[in-house]
Amino acid sequence: MNQQMTDGIHFLKKKVKHLPTGPGVYRMYNEAGDLLYVGKALNLKNRVTNYTQEAGLTRRIRQMVYHTTKLEIVETNSETEALLLEANLIKELQPRYNIRLKDDSSYPGIALSPYKDGLPPRLRIHRGKKPKEGWYFGPYPAASHVRELADMVERIFQLRTCTDGFYKNRKRPCIKYDIKRCSGPCVGKVTDEAYKAQVKEAVMFLDGRSADVQKNITQNMLKAAEAENFELAARERDRLAVLAKMTTSQNIVASGLRDADIMAVLQHGGETVVQIFSYRNSHHIGNMRLFPDRVDDMPLPEVLASFMSVYYADKPIPSEIVSNVLPEGAEVLSEALSEQRGRKVTITSPKRGQKAEIVDQALKNAMAELTRKQAESKKQKAVMAEFAELLGIDGSIQRIEWFDVSNIQGRQAVASMVVAGEEGMLKNQYRKFAVKTKDSPDDYHMMREILTRRYKRLLKEDPTFENWPQVVMVDGGKGHLNVLIQVFKDLDIDVPQSKVALCAIAKGEFRDKGLERIFVPGNPEPLPVEYNSPLIFMLQRIRDESHRTAIGYHRQKRAKALTHSVLEDIPGVGAKRKKALLHHFGSAAGVKKASVKDLMNVDGVSEAMAQEIYNFFRL
Repeated sequence: MNQQMTDGIHFLKKKVKHLPTGPGVYRMYNEAGDLLYVGKALNLKNRVTNYTQEAGLTRRIRQMVYHTTKLEIVETNSETEALLLEANLIKELQPRYNIRLKDDSSYPGIALSPYKDGLPPRLRIHRGKKPKEGWYFGPYPAASHVRELADMVERIFQLRTCTDGFYKNRKRPCIKYDIKRCSGPCVGKVTDEAYKAQVKEAVMFLDGRSADVQKNITQNMLKAAEAENFELAARERDRLAVLAKMTTSQNIVASGLRDADIMAVLQHGGETVVQIFSYRNSHHIGNMRLFPDRVDDMPLPEVLASFMSVYYADKPIPSEIVSNVLPEGAEVLSEALSEQRGRKVTITSPKRGQKAEIVDQALKNAMAELTRKQAESKKQKAVMAEFAELLGIDGSIQRIEWFDVSNIQGRQAVASMVVAGEEGMLKNQYRKFAVKTKDSPDDYHMMREILTRRYKRLLKEDPTFENWPQVVMVDGGKGHLNVLIQVFKDLDIDVPQSKVALCAIAKGEFRDKGLERIFVPGNPEPLPVEYNSPLIFMLQRIRDESHRTAIGYHRQKRAKALTHSVLEDIPGVGAKRKKALLHHFGSAAGVKKASVKDLMNVDGVSEAMAQEIYNFFRL
């Protein structure tokens, strides 16, 4: 047992003496203050004691104990409460040694914006975090299903899909009004009350209550006919026909699965995959696959329990979860999910019947996904091995960090760090940097700043180079490589090229793809790389991803700068005061010309604040 491992166990043994024996959540930190792990326990003292028995620890857990220098606990009233707290902390804090969900894509949902600033709700497809305001439905596993669903909602309920800026500047309805895909709220073609009714029906439909919507439309049609408003009755009839056609065209594939997720978890060849089939209102709305990380040494019931608690921390929970194995602590997990959902959630693992057949199908899909991923990983590993041999690296390449800079004449200068490994691009480990020390065009200076910030911090976090990248690459030629070499010298990073290889990649003659040149320290000539080889293709993919990330971040910064107002630089002027000032004077130029007395006429601006604004433009 090495000294640091002994120190970690000794630290935990001292802590265990004073731990409570009730339920709760514990957090482990390393010397730098980084969170390593979040766990739950029915008995905190017994659970932490397990970490002091080295013989029973897996390699991953031994490494975690090796780094542990701080322990924090939170006592809870029950194991269920501990499970919910653990799931939320893992999702929010992303500890290094907890389960991590890896996936090939982010899944979309459908969002309806709220009634705000005089604007009616807008229908749109949304990716990313759940919006804080308005309505959100999803995420849905299949993007094609989301597009189809959004198209259906647009046709039936005729909600606007245009941006707020487009909406505000309309003087006559757009083509969507003419083809009956929008009711034209922008120019008053529909009353506020009628549009609210459309929104209400759309929410009901997206919430799975299509039968209630059909009933409402039928009643509206009959009322309009009785009132001899035949135009409205015909419009409602057409909506009813579209709704009936679209809802009946969807196949009900499992009458016993009205609101359920089917899960199949599988481990093979050191990889783990979870395949999910989602059913809502008895319709199979799609499937997704996720690859949990850091679980290879865990049994399947434990993997599934950890997966479910993290997965459902920010996703809609169905009334039934059916899986090929029962998760560890299924009763407690069911109770926790029920509490989180507000209604009962059951977790089962059927062995026969229709549900068992669907689970078996999900398991076959999981195996196919895992086989595909492992085949791709095998190719990537072969190319990585070739790259390692070319660079003279001892062992295999587990991690490549690639840097690129983006700016326009030095303005809104940013940089990206993308990370690649044997499994492909590791998107959750990307980093974006805003350049702080240069606002004129000087790529070398910008690259020096970013590299210094990155490796100064990494050196502090990991002075033993245990988790360092095997390759550090910069986008550019010999000049950029010299900057990289100098940064390592300035930081006194003394590590051989065979352990951490430094290199630069430059575009070839005529900037053609396939003719890239790789430069390394001590060699004035580029390394011999075969034209259009798999290695070159891999490096091109990484470089293109680096360009995309850097340019995307630069565009974000530039767009933000274009909408920045000088009023935001005045101390004490926040969003509300800025809005009030612009509404009163029409522009920042109008505010600049205003006297103290004029400024005091604005709501929320006191005499002292008016003087502050006046002085800002004149001192």
